[in-house]
Amino acid sequence: MRTIKITPTIAPNVFTALMAACFSSGALAATEFEFGDGWTGTWLSTISVGTSVRARNADSELYGKGNGALVGLPNGTGNNTIDEGNLNYRRGDAFSTPFKLLSEVSFRKDSFGGLIRAKAWYDETLKNDSVYFGNQANGYNGYNRTSDSLTKRKPLSDKGFDPLLKYSGVALLDAYIYDTFNGLGDKPVQVRAGRHVLNWGESVFIQGVNQINPIDVPAARRPGAELKEVFMPVWMLSGSQSLGDLGALEAFYQLKWEPTPIEAGCGNYWSVAQGNISKRPGACFNASALSSLTDSTPKALADGTYIPTLDGKNAKNSGQFGLAYRFNSDALDTEFGLYAMNIHARTPVFSLKYGSFPGTVSSAAAFWEYPENVKVYGVSAATNLFGWSVSGEYSLTRDVRAQLDGNDMFFGSFGLGPLATRASANGAGTSNGTLHGGVKANKNQLQINALQAGNGFMGADQWLVVGEVGVQWNDLPMGGDLRFNRPFIFGPGPHAEYGGNTCAAGFSHNEAGCSKDKGYVTKSAWGYRLLGQLTFNNVYGTGVATSPRVFWSHDVKGYAIDSQFVEDRQTLGLGVKFDYQKKYTLDLSYNAFNRNASFDSLRDRDYMSATLSANF
Repeated sequence: MRTIKITPTIAPNVFTALMAACFSSGALAATEFEFGDGWTGTWLSTISVGTSVRARNADSELYGKGNGALVGLPNGTGNNTIDEGNLNYRRGDAFSTPFKLLSEVSFRKDSFGGLIRAKAWYDETLKNDSVYFGNQANGYNGYNRTSDSLTKRKPLSDKGFDPLLKYSGVALLDAYIYDTFNGLGDKPVQVRAGRHVLNWGESVFIQGVNQINPIDVPAARRPGAELKEVFMPVWMLSGSQSLGDLGALEAFYQLKWEPTPIEAGCGNYWSVAQGNISKRPGACFNASALSSLTDSTPKALADGTYIPTLDGKNAKNSGQFGLAYRFNSDALDTEFGLYAMNIHARTPVFSLKYGSFPGTVSSAAAFWEYPENVKVYGVSAATNLFGWSVSGEYSLTRDVRAQLDGNDMFFGSFGLGPLATRASANGAGTSNGTLHGGVKANKNQLQINALQAGNGFMGADQWLVVGEVGVQWNDLPMGGDLRFNRPFIFGPGPHAEYGGNTCAAGFSHNEAGCSKDKGYVTKSAWGYRLLGQLTFNNVYGTGVATSPRVFWSHDVKGYAIDSQFVEDRQTLGLGVKFDYQKKYTLDLSYNAFNRNASFDSLRDRDYMSATLSANF
């Protein structure tokens, strides 16, 4: 069984509708045409408009007292960093309203063909709707240092953002050609060249082997997102050589490295960072305020008491390749797969540069860098058991970088906390030093999923159940001076090098995190995902197919090295799709998160979405 991987690593809890659409959508009507000598082609476009609305007010533990006071919320107990997105929207506010066009043209003659796909988007809310707090790029809503107040509500600004992070734009997706011909032993060879997506492994919800293509996180979070715009095509050569009864060999070589765009900073709804998480900070170059508990981020910026963000370091284009071997066992009625690849990280790690920096008193500056030469090995199996399609995989990711805790890195740079010695050894306090935030580690992961579909249940024309469970473990050194990847909003946890807990003034602490040494990466972590869907065709003779669905995600124990599992993080997704003749679609959904997940920095971001789309 070949399944489609849905990855919550960077954008947890936003793929519910995507997963349901993946399994329920049939072939869409496309315009067919002919040209030249025997060439045929198809043209398909989808136009959509959608909106997402906040469904719960901000948790006071997830914004700071100083920043909150600027927008009438003085009871915050969190850090005055990483809270801009939370303060910009209140319950009932729309945070995204995109108008979108997705269009593709395919062509073929005999075994040769190709496809070109592109998209355009314009987010009315982000472009034109005023927000409460603002971001650095819009001047924090006209912040006045003298009165310590915001003077005028304005829309957010995307000045200097990477193209896929902007609030409007046009982007090329797929652009490739393919052919099939005889190769070794007159067995067929399939080749593809250009921008395309390659899917390896057997994962469904939890990322494992399949790390070939980046994820377009902003696209995934927009209402009405489709899988073909979420998995980013990259420039590469790929091919498959049939070996007959012995199976098939597959390989790829990427011609250009591309990162995962992450709109998780600079004031947007999903912010978990002060600035942009990319090589270029753009106009959002404030990494963290060096302020007291009651001072605000805009005040720190005006006073020059902040840590700036510098241009970072991208990975190189060369050196990304992979090889896979698939074969069937008739005796076991099972397809097996073996995989190996060398890739460069799609998501960055946070590092610090030491020296003097204009406009700030800080002797440290942040930057994002993308580690290279991450090795991924895996084995998979897929079969049928008792009417279920069952598959699983084991993956080993070598030299993945674990992120040193950001708060410990900052405080260590100024001689405090468990990383003070490491920071000093790497040049803290000098004019030329670097503290790299990534620590090499090996990540092991085992996951199993099952799928079954049928008809007749509760009168449905089709029903679908999908489940997946995954467990992850790593070889990171635990204890001592190294702690990894607790969300920045929770501040530094207690440690002997801080003199105990960090609840004293001067630490800009989060009251929920200053006395708890939890939320850091653990040796192991696990969780599971469930999806159920019913489809009723031609309801009451209207020609409308109605598909209600429910999604449940539960990270049971531990904190994963890649944030795929965050203890007690839970998601309930409810939705329904109305499809008229596979041409017009209305999709409605509600997503709720577990407010008791102690170290989930997005636990208060419940939201509702509605999308209307048309295919032509």
